[in-house]
Amino acid sequence: MQLHFNLFIQAVLSILRNRDRSLVVTGCLLAVLLPFVTAMAVSEGVREQASLSIDNGADLYITRAQYGRNGPIALDKLAEFAEIPGVVKAVPRISGRTYLGEELAVVVGIDSVELLDNKNKRKNLSSGEVLIGHALAERLELKKGDELRFFLFPAMPFKIVDFIDGDLSIWASSLVLLTFNDAATIFKLPGFASEILLYSRPGTEANIAEHLSSLGKPWDMIPPLRIQTKSIVNQYINRGFDLQAGVFFLFYLTAFALSIPALLILSGFGRGARRKEIGILKATGWQTLEVLEMTCIENILLALLGSMLAVVLAMLWLKAFNGIGIAPLFISGISWIPEFKVPSLFTPMPVLFSFLFGIVLTMLGTVITTWKTAITPPLTTMN
Repeated sequence: MQLHFNLFIQAVLSILRNRDRSLVVTGCLLAVLLPFVTAMAVSEGVREQASLSIDNGADLYITRAQYGRNGPIALDKLAEFAEIPGVVKAVPRISGRTYLGEELAVVVGIDSVELLDNKNKRKNLSSGEVLIGHALAERLELKKGDELRFFLFPAMPFKIVDFIDGDLSIWASSLVLLTFNDAATIFKLPGFASEILLYSRPGTEANIAEHLSSLGKPWDMIPPLRIQTKSIVNQYINRGFDLQAGVFFLFYLTAFALSIPALLILSGFGRGARRKEIGILKATGWQTLEVLEMTCIENILLALLGSMLAVVLAMLWLKAFNGIGIAPLFISGISWIPEFKVPSLFTPMPVLFSFLFGIVLTMLGTVITTWKTAITPPLTTMN
C-alpha cells in the first residue's frame, strides 16, 4: 500500500512539475467534454420539463383524425364524453399559432384559468382579457393594461391583465392565454376545439379509451376519433428527443475530431523531457510496471480534473449565462441569446462518461509511448 501511495504522490508532483503539458492536456479535454456535457444537460432539462407538463395535464386528449394528424373536434360530443364512467371532467381547449405584430405567438384558449387578484381572491379570466408571456411582451413592448390585436382577427382588441412567468416552462415565454370562446373567434372556428381534455379517476384511463374507440359506426361520414393517453403523449415526447440523436452524433464527431490533435499533443508534447525523466527513474531503480502505474495515476488525475472542470463550466454556461450559443440546438425557434431561463438537468451519466472518455483519451496518448521508453536502456533515453 505504501508503494502505491508513494506512486500517487509522484504522479501529483509530475503534474505540478510539468505544468505546461498538464494545462495543454486539460484544455484539450475541456474542448472535447464541455460541449457534450452542456448539450446533455439541456436535453435532459427540456425532457424533464416536458414530462412534468404531461404528468400535470389531462389523462386523455381527444381529437379527430384528419389525414393521419390531429384535426379539430366539434363540441357536440362534449356532454357525452363527460358522462363516460370514470371521467371526472371534460374540458375543451384550442391551441394554435398566429402573429402579434411581427412576432409569432402560441395561442391557447381554455376556460379553466383562474387568476389571483390583489386581495388573493380567485377570479376567472374574462372575455377580452389575455395573459401573455414575459418574453413576448418585452419584444412587443407591451405592459400590463395595454391592448393587443391578433393578425387573424384584428377587429377585436384584448387587454393584458397579467404576465406568464417565463420560468414556468420554455413554452410559456411566447404564450398567449385567453378564454375558449375568444380563441374560437380568433381562429374563426366556432363550435370546434383543437382537443378535448378528459380528466379521469385513477385506473380508468384504459376503459375510457376503449369506450371512446367504440363510438361511431363504420358508415358514419365523419372522421374517427383520435385518442391519445398520457403514455402515448410521453412516447411522442421521447421519440422527438430521440430524433435529436443526430445532434448528439455531431458532438460525438466533434469530440472524435478534437481527440486526434489531443492524442498527438499527449504523445509529442514535451517528449524529450519526458523520455529523460523516465530514463532517470529507470536508472535509479524504478521498475517498468512502477513507471506505468505512475503514468496511469497521472492520467486518471488529469481525466478527473478535466471532467470536473467540464461539469463546473457547463453549470456556469447554463446557470449563469443561460446557455448562450448552445440552447437553440435543442430548443427550436429561439435565438442564440435565450429570452427565458433555459432548463437544464445534470445527471450522473454524462459526468461518468466524461471521466471515462478522458481516461481513454489520456491513456491512449501516453501509455504506449511510456512503455516503449521504459523498456529502452536508460542511457539511450537520457541522451
